[in-house]
Amino acid sequence: MKRRKWTICLLALAVALGISGCGQGNTVSAAEPLILQVGPMQPVKPQRAQLIGEKEAIIEYAAPLAFVLEYPRTSNEAINNQILEIVQGLKAQFAEKYDLKDEEAKKRLSQKDCKSFLYLDYDSYLVSDDKICIVFHETQEPGQGMASMERVYIYHFDTNTGQRISEEELRKDGFLEAASAYTIKYFTENEPYKDRIFGDYKTTLAPNGGRFDRFALNSEGVVFYFNQYDIFPGSMGTVELLIPYSELAGLLNGVGVEAPPVIEEEATPPVEPVENSERNIDPQKPMVALTFDDGPNPVHTERILDALEKYNVVATFFDLGSLVEAYPDTVKREIALGCEVGSHSYSHKNFNTLSKEAIAEDVRMTAEAFRNAIGFEPILFRPPYGNCNDFVKSHMPLAMVTWSVDTLDWKSKDPKAIMNVIRSEGNLDGKVILMHGIYETSAKATEQMVPYLLENGYQLVTVSEILQYKHGMQLEGGTYYGYNYFQ
Repeated sequence: MKRRKWTICLLALAVALGISGCGQGNTVSAAEPLILQVGPMQPVKPQRAQLIGEKEAIIEYAAPLAFVLEYPRTSNEAINNQILEIVQGLKAQFAEKYDLKDEEAKKRLSQKDCKSFLYLDYDSYLVSDDKICIVFHETQEPGQGMASMERVYIYHFDTNTGQRISEEELRKDGFLEAASAYTIKYFTENEPYKDRIFGDYKTTLAPNGGRFDRFALNSEGVVFYFNQYDIFPGSMGTVELLIPYSELAGLLNGVGVEAPPVIEEEATPPVEPVENSERNIDPQKPMVALTFDDGPNPVHTERILDALEKYNVVATFFDLGSLVEAYPDTVKREIALGCEVGSHSYSHKNFNTLSKEAIAEDVRMTAEAFRNAIGFEPILFRPPYGNCNDFVKSHMPLAMVTWSVDTLDWKSKDPKAIMNVIRSEGNLDGKVILMHGIYETSAKATEQMVPYLLENGYQLVTVSEILQYKHGMQLEGGTYYGYNYFQ
């Protein structure tokens, strides 16, 4: 998103500050310049920036160059010196590139000959008690018919020592992978991104693609910046995406999620974990199937698997092919624990909008991802959003499975609310419960739900086992097993 109509900003500042003539150079405390939003969309924005320190500006008009460079002045002189060095460095780079080398020619220039503009503004964030983040947004207007250019520069500082903190120091192993998975899922599922993302974005947004090495921290999460033409049309400008700390739990050093609140639940007698015992299903006893969509996630799915392993129970995971490629070890663990694994498509498209060829291609790509990760292809398919019209049913070769109890975990993101759905449902025998394997809150709810179900006499089984023991059926490709099958 373009942040300013830069030329108008410069002219507005010139009038407001009473600057006349290109030859003047001034450093002043500047008011916020006129903001003219440009572009058809509003990307996901991080929290409103906090004003750290006092805003200052370098404003210079010396034809053919003009500068409006805003920056913060903090109470820490060591940080201030580094910030000023950064700003002066950007100014010098621009001047080296666009200034006239002929001094005699420069003397003949008049005010109207200020044609190359450099504008620098910033966002500042209080990350924690001892950390701040400064994000500089640079726009170059070279003039002479050349296109404008936008760049983002990110700096974290330790307010105790005055030293810079690199992003490499802040992130832990697994951070790049988690950020990549979240970003791909978000941009391919949400407006206005999903219909405008282009190119080989899976490669561009891969963990090793370089797009997640640099990031800004604020009090809410991690902000990533994607340049013009990177994965979206240039008209969208620089796109910003905030990933909440809860989605990157345990993957950052010294910042992030606070200790989760204690959620008071009705006391239930503990069920002792059963280790290394064979599962024996009694068809005469109640049974229920837990299912988890949208994974695998290297943090939250693993936590769910920990809970299943602790109580020696299983579930069915409907995984995305793109994430199976990214996190094959998590899928292998799902299989190793005796869980059932099915397809949730390759990248979570709405199948009701796809052609026959697109459906076939998605099935092929997903099958290849599973085959490479675990050695075999899925036979189960849960359509994204549950969308599965007659056209999809007639062209889907896999067995199609939905659910009968929707916990709405994606909406509430509250373990207590999720458990309330289960408690209020009544008899769960033969039912299939829908959850998602990508949320910390869903993992926490699973840790409560598994012992609750066991204590209430339910066997935790897979979807295939529900069909086998409750309906005497074996899964058949091309068959739709919807809500009515699991009542």
